[in-house]
Amino acid sequence: MSVQNLPTPADSSSPAFTGRLLLGVDLTTTGAKAPLHRRSSAGTGQRVSLGDVADYVALSRDAGAELVTFGESFRLDDAPRNDAWLDPAVIASRLAAAGLLDGGPRVVSALPAGFLDPMRLARAIAGIHARSGGRAGWQLPTSTTSGGVHAEVRRVWSLTPEARTGGRAPLLVTAPTDPATAVVAGRWSDVVRLRVTDVAEARRRRLAIRTAAEQAGRNPDDVRVVVDAVTVISNDAASALFRADLLRDLGTVEGPEPLTVAGTGRGVADVLQEWVEADAADGFVVLPGSLPTDVLAIAGSLAPELRERGLLAPADPVVAEARVGGAALSLPELV
Repeated sequence: MSVQNLPTPADSSSPAFTGRLLLGVDLTTTGAKAPLHRRSSAGTGQRVSLGDVADYVALSRDAGAELVTFGESFRLDDAPRNDAWLDPAVIASRLAAAGLLDGGPRVVSALPAGFLDPMRLARAIAGIHARSGGRAGWQLPTSTTSGGVHAEVRRVWSLTPEARTGGRAPLLVTAPTDPATAVVAGRWSDVVRLRVTDVAEARRRRLAIRTAAEQAGRNPDDVRVVVDAVTVISNDAASALFRADLLRDLGTVEGPEPLTVAGTGRGVADVLQEWVEADAADGFVVLPGSLPTDVLAIAGSLAPELRERGLLAPADPVVAEARVGGAALSLPELV
């Protein structure tokens, strides 16, 4: 294939996000293989309920989240299956087919590119994009040599009508683990996820990503750099810090250590605002410390604080009562 058939990075259609701060919620721990102390149900050997996951997506929408992500470790059940790595896309497809993504956030599935031809996966994501009314995305692996794959994915989407549903292409999301992959991330990504714990390091990486985007002929503002943040929210800071320490000791998160922010809704909002105003991040993908407690707290406590500060776009009033696990749950006294 001739390189002339590939789209340039500037040809990629960037999404229109509405808030000054891009907020995402990672729902990987709604899966069947999440640690029991992080799951919404302590049952084992059970299949994930579509209704339960849909409730969390709806609650994330009420919180003002514009992204919902399912990581590579998300599983629909705990049975060994050769195709289990597809589960993040399967749950997105089922949510879309049931009409449960209408008016909701963009749903990003993290899929490795090594098990199947990436172009076939790109077309599959385009199908989910069409069924969801233009709300799908794919988080691709990133390395110093993966730019060709990302370019091919963009090419497939540019030639696939389903990938233009809603007048926008699926989101291309990357999560580079070191500064060397910032060039690839900046050239091709709509959203770049970082795992950093230091505001100065985040600012350096964000600048490198934006510089790479500009050198590729893109508007650097079209690339949103977000930081993964474990959030633990309680009615008082001491309780939140205690629970955050406990969750850290239990080993709650896979991969590199993410930023952890613990406190009241106002205190967590202070930290997020500080990072945004320091040009260290365009937003955050929140990894709830535990379910349902911290997702409810994001909707009922954190999101109103962010809206009051003008960091989130105005939205309908946060619904303080959500149906999670098939039962109505009011915002609890968080401990």
